[in-house]
Amino acid sequence: MNYQRIQPFPTNLGYDPSELRALASVWNDKREQLHSHGVYQDFIKSLKREWAIETGIIERLYLWDRGVTQVLIEQGIESSIIAHQGNISRQDAEHIKTLIDDHLGIVDRLFGYVKGEEPLSEYFIRGLHAEFTMHQDYVEAMTEKGDSLQIALKKGEYKILPNNPRRPDGVIHEYSPPEFTKEEMENLVKMYREADTSHPAEVKSAWLHHRFTQIHPFQDGNGRVARALASLVFLHEGLFPLVVRESDRKEYIGALETADKGDLIALVSFFSRRQRDAILKALGLEQQVQQNKYADQIIVSAIEILKTRFSEKKQQLSVVYEHAEKLFTLAENKFNKLVKTINTQLREVTPPERPAPYNARENSANNTSPQRHYFQKQIVDTAKSFEYFANLERYRSWVRLTITTDQEFDYVISFHGYGSQDTGILAASAFSYFKAQREDNVTEAVNIYPAAMELFQFNYMESFESTSKRFDEWLEHSVTLALAEWKKAL
Repeated sequence: MNYQRIQPFPTNLGYDPSELRALASVWNDKREQLHSHGVYQDFIKSLKREWAIETGIIERLYLWDRGVTQVLIEQGIESSIIAHQGNISRQDAEHIKTLIDDHLGIVDRLFGYVKGEEPLSEYFIRGLHAEFTMHQDYVEAMTEKGDSLQIALKKGEYKILPNNPRRPDGVIHEYSPPEFTKEEMENLVKMYREADTSHPAEVKSAWLHHRFTQIHPFQDGNGRVARALASLVFLHEGLFPLVVRESDRKEYIGALETADKGDLIALVSFFSRRQRDAILKALGLEQQVQQNKYADQIIVSAIEILKTRFSEKKQQLSVVYEHAEKLFTLAENKFNKLVKTINTQLREVTPPERPAPYNARENSANNTSPQRHYFQKQIVDTAKSFEYFANLERYRSWVRLTITTDQEFDYVISFHGYGSQDTGILAASAFSYFKAQREDNVTEAVNIYPAAMELFQFNYMESFESTSKRFDEWLEHSVTLALAEWKKAL
C-alpha cells in the first residue's frame, strides 16, 4: 500500500455523537461531587495503571493473561508480583516493571499537560517518545534478505530510514518516507490545532491517533505515542485516558486498517465505546462514596435529598423514565411482529401427532405491573457479566418472547436502573434461556445466556430521537443473537 499524505478532519463522517456527548454531560454534572473523594482517586489510580500495563501488552513488550493485569492494577506495579503471577524471571520482571513505570510517568504527565492548557506541539510529541523509550535501547529490524538484527533506537528523534512493515500476505505497508516525516508532523500539529472545535472528542482522538500512525515518525514506539495522544484529547474534554486492552486488539487493528482505506468511523466508534465504559464505571462510584461517609454525613445527605426531591434537577432526571416507557413500547411492538412471523412458519412444521401446535407468544410487564419483579436472578447475573449494578427499585419493566416447540425457549428484554443511585441513567439488558422440567415437576431456567454483545444504556441528557435510533440497532442485534441461540438447540 503506497503512502498517502495525511488528510484533514473528515467533513461527512456519518457518525452520531449523541450517546457519548449526553453521557459526558451526565458525568460533568457528577464530577465535582466525586472528584475530591478517595474512592474517585483510587479509580483514577487504577485506570492509570491499566493504561500503563495494556499499552505495552498491545505492542508485545510483554505478554500475560488478563488475571495478571488485574492483580497489578489492584496491588500496584511490583516486580515480585510480575515474576510470580506472570511466571517470568526476576531479571525480566524488573525490566518490565521499569517499562510500566515509564508508562505510568507518561500518563501522569498527560494529566498535568492538560492542566497547563498548552497547545499540542512537535516538541511535546518527541518528548513523549523519549519517555516511552527511556529504557529501550534497541529496535528489531529486518534486512532485505529477511535476516533479523538489532539497531540502536534514537529516542525522541524522527526516523532516518524507512520503517515499512511487511504484512502476512507479503504486501508492504508504506508509512511516511523519512524525507517527508518532518513536514507531515508539522501538518499534523497544524491541522489538529486549527480543527473546528465542534468535532466531538472521539472524532478528534481517532483522527489524531490514525494520522500519527499513518506517518509513523519514529523507529519504534509509535503505537504507544499514538494512544497517549488519543488519551490527551479525551483528557482535554474532562474525560478519561483511552485504555486499549489486549482483548480489544483484533477490533483495534481492524479499525486502523479500515481507516487506512479512508473510513475513520470504525475507529471513532471503538474509541467512543471504550470512553463510554470508563464514564459508566466512574458514575458507578457514587455508591462507594456514599458508603464511605460517616453517619452524620449520610443523615445530612438524606435530608438534602428529601428537600430537593421535587426540584428542577429531579424533574430533569425523570425524563429518562419517559424514554424507558417509549422504549418498552418499541420492544413490545418488535416482539409482536416476531410472534406473527414465527407462528406462521411454526404451524407448517408442527408434527401431526402433536396435541398442540408449535407456537410463539409475547407477554410483558410495565413498571406498574404486579409481574414486574420477574426474572430478578437473570437480570442481576446479566448485569454482573457487564460489570454494573442493576437497580430494580424505582424502575423495572420487561418484554418476553416465548417459543414453544418440543422445548420452551424464552427471550427477555429488561429495562431497569443503572447504579445504586437515581443518576438519570437506565439500562436495557437481554438474555435467553430454556425451560426444563425437574423431577419434582417444577420448571426452572437453564442455559441462561446474555442476548446482547454489549449493555444498552440511555440517560436524561440524550434526545429520545437519538436514543431510539441506537435502541433499534441494539435490539436488531439482540434478536439475531437470541434466535441463533434458539436455532442452535433445535
